[in-house]
Amino acid sequence: MAAAIVTESWKNITAIDNYQEVAGVILFRNIFSIAPEAKGLFKFVADIEGEDIYTNENLISHAKSVVSAVNKAVEMLGEDLDPLVAMLKALGKKHVNYGVVAAHYDVVGQALLATLGAALGDKFTDEVKAAWTEIYGVISSTMIAGAEYPVE
Repeated sequence: MAAAIVTESWKNITAIDNYQEVAGVILFRNIFSIAPEAKGLFKFVADIEGEDIYTNENLISHAKSVVSAVNKAVEMLGEDLDPLVAMLKALGKKHVNYGVVAAHYDVVGQALLATLGAALGDKFTDEVKAAWTEIYGVISSTMIAGAEYPVE
């Protein structure tokens, strides 16, 4: 049920002109608002201040690729989740090299929900929020599993 709601609500995002850039920049605004220290993970904006961050070509490119990955994950929600699980685990493993730790996934989840709320407006109902929360929980835990962080 959650997967169907996520898939359906995502169609409203992809209907936005230049949605990858628009949603991506909003996502990163939210990430940096929630966790300003996260900016340090992105060397290409580490020395940029204020609004200039959000017009930086490297940030825009990265933001678009993040939204493309979300789009791909949403497209892969279906009966056979093995390819999605493999993709997410590989993505989690890759992000270890960038200094991403398990706690960062909560920040991204909060930022994603805020981004969806801003983009969907009235269509971001409690049901849609609950579905995205559930699906993102599975996505993040799968990526964390792929990262193989040491057990503390």
